[in-house]
Amino acid sequence: MATFGEKLKNARLNKGLKQSDVAEKLNCAPTSLTNWENDKVQPSLDVLSKLCEIYEISPLSLLDRRFEYSDIVAIARKPVPERTYEEQIALNFSEPILDRLLASEMQRRETQRIEETAAFLREYDLLNRFGGSMNKAQIEAVRAEYDSNGADADVLFAFHLLTAGGKAAFLSVLSGLLSDIDNLQVFTDKMDKAQANIIERLAAQRAEIKKG
Repeated sequence: MATFGEKLKNARLNKGLKQSDVAEKLNCAPTSLTNWENDKVQPSLDVLSKLCEIYEISPLSLLDRRFEYSDIVAIARKPVPERTYEEQIALNFSEPILDRLLASEMQRRETQRIEETAAFLREYDLLNRFGGSMNKAQIEAVRAEYDSNGADADVLFAFHLLTAGGKAAFLSVLSGLLSDIDNLQVFTDKMDKAQANIIERLAAQRAEIKKG
């Protein structure tokens, strides 16, 4: 079986090129070609890529075996210093396999996100609270606020039930109330009562749903 260097030499000869011709194209010394073709040193991956462009071959054709998807996955998990030269070539030039790796990873992350969202919906009974209809943006917005606000989440749920106009009106009223320091305690008391009423109502709705 031909060595890696011998395969490089054969690829050059098949194109009818001299070492000096290739060295000129690569802007390197002809002795570099000699060393590569005699397996004394190995060209860097960048240089190998340029060599293969000149020879019009795939770097993968220089390998002793074909690397499958599972092989690429295993190589990708190896620490860089532990990868052989051929493994580095396989990992860096197997574009179709790398595309599959990327697609697989994206699918894994999407599945994980869906599972986490489903668990969130089950834990906080969100679909029932919102009448069975929530879009992705609403779910993510409420989830983010629930994670950051904890005990006040039920008030946030109620706020999200408002229309865009209702939210704007509420915030306008809130701004006006807070601008008058004398109204601050009154507003706080009202908010406490409103929160208690909302929590009580939501608890009752949940109980009704569970009974049904």
